[in-house]
Amino acid sequence: MSKIDVQNLLVDNTNNLSGEKFEGASLTSEKLAVMLNIARNTVSQYLNELVKEGFAFKVKSRPAYFFAKEAFENKFFKIDKNIFENFEELTMKQSQTSDVTFDQFVGSHLSMKQGIDQIKSCVHYPNGGLPFMLFGDTGVGKSLLAKLTRDYCKNVGLVAEDAPFYELNCSQYYHNQELLSSILFGYKKGAFTGADEDHVGLLEASDGGVLFLDECHRLGPESQEKLFTFLDNGSFTRVGDNQLRYAKVRIIFATTENIKESFLRTFLRRIPITINIPNLTDRTKHELSELIYTFFINEAKNLDRELIVSSWIINRLMNIKFEDNVGELKNTIKFICASAYSRQTDNAKLMINSSAITDDLFRRLLSVKEVDEINNEDIVITKNSSIYDFVKNDSGELKVIRDTFKCFEQYMDEYKKEKHSPNFLESQLAREANTAIDILVNMERDDQSKVGIQFLTSTLKEILSYIENVNYIKIKGNFVVALSNYLYFRGKIVSELPFLDAVSADELLTFTKEHLPVEEKVVMALLKLIETKLDNSLSIDEQILITYYLKSLNMEAKCSNTRAVILSHGFSTASSIADVVNHFFDEHVFESFDMPIDISFENVKEKMIQYINQNDCSKGLVLLVDMGSLLGLGEKLVEFTNAPVLIMNNVTTPQAIFVGEMIKDETDIELIGTKVLENLKSTYDVKYPTHQKEELILTVNQGGLQGAEQIRDLILSAKPASCNFAVEAIELSYLERYGKNNSLFKQYEVKGIIGTTDPKFEDVTYLTLEDLIGGSGEKAMSKIFDFISEEDQKKLNNNLIKNLSIDRLVSAITILDVKQVTEYIEEFIQMVEDKFEVSLLSAQKAVLYLHIAGFVERIIRNSEFFEYPVEDLSDSRMKTISTLKRLMNTIEKAYNIKVPEDELQYLYDIIF
Repeated sequence: MSKIDVQNLLVDNTNNLSGEKFEGASLTSEKLAVMLNIARNTVSQYLNELVKEGFAFKVKSRPAYFFAKEAFENKFFKIDKNIFENFEELTMKQSQTSDVTFDQFVGSHLSMKQGIDQIKSCVHYPNGGLPFMLFGDTGVGKSLLAKLTRDYCKNVGLVAEDAPFYELNCSQYYHNQELLSSILFGYKKGAFTGADEDHVGLLEASDGGVLFLDECHRLGPESQEKLFTFLDNGSFTRVGDNQLRYAKVRIIFATTENIKESFLRTFLRRIPITINIPNLTDRTKHELSELIYTFFINEAKNLDRELIVSSWIINRLMNIKFEDNVGELKNTIKFICASAYSRQTDNAKLMINSSAITDDLFRRLLSVKEVDEINNEDIVITKNSSIYDFVKNDSGELKVIRDTFKCFEQYMDEYKKEKHSPNFLESQLAREANTAIDILVNMERDDQSKVGIQFLTSTLKEILSYIENVNYIKIKGNFVVALSNYLYFRGKIVSELPFLDAVSADELLTFTKEHLPVEEKVVMALLKLIETKLDNSLSIDEQILITYYLKSLNMEAKCSNTRAVILSHGFSTASSIADVVNHFFDEHVFESFDMPIDISFENVKEKMIQYINQNDCSKGLVLLVDMGSLLGLGEKLVEFTNAPVLIMNNVTTPQAIFVGEMIKDETDIELIGTKVLENLKSTYDVKYPTHQKEELILTVNQGGLQGAEQIRDLILSAKPASCNFAVEAIELSYLERYGKNNSLFKQYEVKGIIGTTDPKFEDVTYLTLEDLIGGSGEKAMSKIFDFISEEDQKKLNNNLIKNLSIDRLVSAITILDVKQVTEYIEEFIQMVEDKFEVSLLSAQKAVLYLHIAGFVERIIRNSEFFEYPVEDLSDSRMKTISTLKRLMNTIEKAYNIKVPEDELQYLYDIIF
């Protein structure tokens, strides 16, 4: 099964759709996979490719649905984008596409297109829509637009057919805010004088429908506050009543005043969209002529007469300034027709010319200094006339584009009749596209247009730079200028799209993809970014036009003659390697295909055959693959290339760079494989982290690793917090066998070895465990720990003695908290050293820990007393004994004991 099978089934299933419940269709990747009996992820890959190519569109539901675009449009409605977030967005597009209610508002496809799109977005918003504000001078058409919004909501099913529509001009009650509030919100019986019964307000009466509040800047602060509460949660109260009431109303606001100065900020925050309606002087000539002919057609219906309007009248109406905008234009035409009717009541045809109007109106029309000759002959208007009988969208831009697409269709028809070669068709279409867009670029622009085009050009430059870098191409600078002009003025032609019928568009697109694959790929990527950045989605017709314009610029593509592809399983393995290599050479050397892990050999083969059909592989094809099982592709593909096919497995980035360099140098394809084998031999190297040569103490024990680990733990437990060094236990036999050639000596700066047996290393200090604990190895210890301060060395030594003493005391002491008593003893030892300015040996400290803890427990237990007779009772000794007793004060208080003199005498001899 191939991508073509998926494509055909997608078309069939789309054609079989009925009704508007698209979710139930067999158009998910899973259902299509079952019907075709192939892997779901393969079908999913093909479907997403079809979406990118514009053949299909996707609805991102769970699961995602796919539809053949042309088949769907033929059956339902036009689709102007390839991906929809959900089915609600798709059905919204249906209603927005099919309904023509707003076409009645002149300028709906030109100056008011954006505004009407905003209105549609507001009314389609879930849970009752969003409120919006219409802003514009008197007479621009705010009331008409509000009524059309009501009609649109009915036509697309957003409100019921009999849904209410109320309009309130707030300025009529400007001087009586209480009355305005009661009309809007209703009132309770007795709320004020004259309130004889309960009254329903317009807000409540509009439930389920639309309420239009014109001149809403006349709403007082209190009414605005009540309204924004309603906009928040749909609740309100009648005047004089505390009962909460609820309604679901779409509210349209309108004002002629400065919005920021006329409303509370809290009120404005509840109205997210403001739609500006331009003055008549800001409308295009095309829109003005539409308005003039619309009002004359309405008068022909009202008067039930045929009107013959002179070109003199039409031309002056096109150039006169109407201060009150559309409303004044409408009334002027009504007055012209009324004047003619009053003078020609018996005539079946009314002559509308200078002689049929009043003197005042004649002088006003005559005062127009400059008159554009829009019409040169009289116009006949009947009650059955259509606006399109008189006004056609014949702007310069539109005419150029329309004529260009006619040429496209003509050349394609001749090509199908074999009158032209593919090369001739390419060149002619490119020439026509170039001519059309050059004319658009060189048309005269006003200052406002120039600013808009300048902004677009700036944005497109960034997009184009990215496209050039990613695709390794160089596009001439005038392309960005041309595209900016086209995008800015496409608003004048968008309502006329498409220019090509579906068959012609499909034929041209197929031809383009086959013969201009590079240009087509670039334009697709470009349009995708334009849609993302500028929210501008172009049609297939426009895609074709821009592709051939790009062709006419002779885009420079940096690529090699020999085709090269990287094939690898995984999410982005192949594309990552290809991207690195292509950036390395700044040239598109490798194409990449990332494949699902369970893809079959047949599917890989079909993908490569498709690639060969779309690319010139006559100079040879190089495939770098990740698995040896794909080496069999060569014999399958060579018949399609008519050129050698080289396949190498175990693809890596260095291999791809090496092969890419040879491809760039046009090395014979038969030599590439040999050179890879000769030059890319595997090597290895092991590196160790240096840790900036952190200091290390090694511990060893004759009895084995366990004994070494105990020594290590002893040192680590005694290490002061301020010190930063490592301690590692190592087997003595390993150390003797490898010496300094082991990894620890490479990672660390070994400062010394502590243990029970000297391994006899030159330049490495050894310290026995006995010397460490007994304090007799001070010289060796100072050398080993020369990287820490003397104070830290002393702390380390003290901690060692303390920890060893704790271990011994654990088995000897039964009542005391060992940890607590050793801390008291440590404090005593420190006071002795400070008071008598002595430095006790480790052995002395060890004895002090054991003896003091022992006699404290004996005293507490009232056990036998320690007798220690002393002959020397000199004054100096007894004075020192007295000091020692004072230093023992902390221990005595802690355990509520008195230390006997014999114990103090013994302590004296230990210390001194």
